[in-house]
Amino acid sequence: MRQVKYMYQKFLDSSFRTKLMLSYFLLSGFIVLILGFVYFETSARNITTNVTDSVTSVLRSNNQLLDNKLTAIQKTVDMIPIDHDLLQTIMNVDTTDSSSLLRADRSITKTLYRYFGNMEEVYASQIMTQNYAYGSTDRMYIPVQPFYSSPLATTAVEAEGATQWIPAYSYADTFHQQDLKRGSYEFSSLFAVVKQLHLTALDDAGTFHTLPEGKEKPILILNFRPDLLKGGFEDYAARSGFTHLSYGMIHDKNGMVMSSNGQQQVGEPVADWLKDAITSEQGMKMVNVKGQSILLVYEAMKTTGWVSYIAIPMEDVLGHLSTIRTYTVFFLGFMMLVAVILAYLLSVYISKPITDMKQAMKVMEKGHFDIRIPVRGYDELGDLVIRFNQMNEKIKDLIEENYKSRLRAKESELMALNLQLNPHFLYNTLTTMYWIALEHKQHELGQLIISLAEMLQITTRTKNDTWSLETDLNWLEKYIYIMQNRFEDKFTVEYDIDPILLQMEVPKLFLQPFVENSIIHGFAEMESGGLIRITAWIEKQLVCFKVEDNGLGIQEDHIRRIQAGEIRSTGIKNVDRRVRLLYGMDYGITLHSPAGKGTFVLIRIGEIHRSNQMTPIQ
Repeated sequence: MRQVKYMYQKFLDSSFRTKLMLSYFLLSGFIVLILGFVYFETSARNITTNVTDSVTSVLRSNNQLLDNKLTAIQKTVDMIPIDHDLLQTIMNVDTTDSSSLLRADRSITKTLYRYFGNMEEVYASQIMTQNYAYGSTDRMYIPVQPFYSSPLATTAVEAEGATQWIPAYSYADTFHQQDLKRGSYEFSSLFAVVKQLHLTALDDAGTFHTLPEGKEKPILILNFRPDLLKGGFEDYAARSGFTHLSYGMIHDKNGMVMSSNGQQQVGEPVADWLKDAITSEQGMKMVNVKGQSILLVYEAMKTTGWVSYIAIPMEDVLGHLSTIRTYTVFFLGFMMLVAVILAYLLSVYISKPITDMKQAMKVMEKGHFDIRIPVRGYDELGDLVIRFNQMNEKIKDLIEENYKSRLRAKESELMALNLQLNPHFLYNTLTTMYWIALEHKQHELGQLIISLAEMLQITTRTKNDTWSLETDLNWLEKYIYIMQNRFEDKFTVEYDIDPILLQMEVPKLFLQPFVENSIIHGFAEMESGGLIRITAWIEKQLVCFKVEDNGLGIQEDHIRRIQAGEIRSTGIKNVDRRVRLLYGMDYGITLHSPAGKGTFVLIRIGEIHRSNQMTPIQ
């Protein structure tokens, strides 16, 4: 924002010719930029559409291929429970005889090979019982007890014979093989299909056989490596040319990574942005991830419901626009150069009258105000020249008037200096009277005179509208001393001042009118016992002063008329006006005076401002 303001100010400070040239340049440049922008955006939109269609086609083909493979596997799995040889082997095995177990293992291994031996997708196949794990262990071995305590066995049993797909799981964690975590092996992450086998079969004679009541139902488990899920994604990523393309598959229910070429590992929770973006079975979205726009295409598999996705940063998608962008930039640069030349020639021609007026102003800067610019026409520029000549004449008159005003100001300053001598003369005269009183042993009179002199000195030494509270109280004490002598100790004064307020700035003599009002009017009918209490404190960021007395008080109607300005009370109105001018309309004076119970004056001013003013010497 600051840079924009700076550029705008630079434009305002430039010459008329420059502004005119920039205007022509910007107008023509704007049209060229719009055309280039529309062309570029149209190209980008077409490329994005083509990439989206291509990615969708790859995603759909890959899912269809995987669906076909997994469907074939699932159909084969569904044939296992009706295999007669498998049923006979499970029924005849003696789990207490190791030889019987080995014969059964060889038989079941052959059966599994007959069904799944030609399926390259199947990494390993086993049939699990509580006593033995049947099947080949060439690639991996599944321990019996850890298997039956794992979620795989639980899922199979709860499904009661239905085929269940198990998303990606860790071999070491699932089967409690902690030692394998320190090594690297190809079956560290797997996904599987499990099925509890409710074995039933017909023999050659047509007799129907099932497992005896109470006989354990074995569990079939087929394991697959996550690489199977990548399908054709790797080929597409290699030939597409997108350097930051990411793809994978996630579980639709718990958002777990099942396959990925990115930074996320198999079995980890999917990134939040990806999980939030996938809200349906298929779709295409533009997702913003840490300020980067990403094209996301996803689709769920029909067999498992798992979701395949491809994500490509828009920088990669639009990377093919670099050549178009380069040619567009060169074209815009050439057009801008032509626009600059034309704008310069037009601006020189149009701004010629302005240039003449600028030269005339330079002559005026040297004090020659008699110059006149000839009017060559009556268009807008001609009218401007006429106004310029009129302004020149007025400037000449104003200079003469200003010269006379400065002479008058000098005379006023000299007069003010002379007037400043009078207070000094009065102070010296009062000091002389003080010493004369002391010579005649009139000490009380001398003290009154010196108090008056010091009051005069304090007042004349400070020319500002404000001074410190300490200075104001010092002046007020001398005033009260004089009034106490005048009224022969008819009253006393008490102070309760917060020390932190002594150095704050306050309006000059703002307490004196209220003290005087209490003495003259409040104690008018009292012989003695008068009391004035002056209090100062801080309350909720406000500084409050209170002047109260125990005098006769003022009638409520009289107070209302004073505050309304119907009765002239110069001191009170002046202080109220000064406070409001200095601190704002929310501050000022509040006056209360119950009849016969004295007068209460509250003065509220703004926050504390420290005074640098020194208190006069006592």
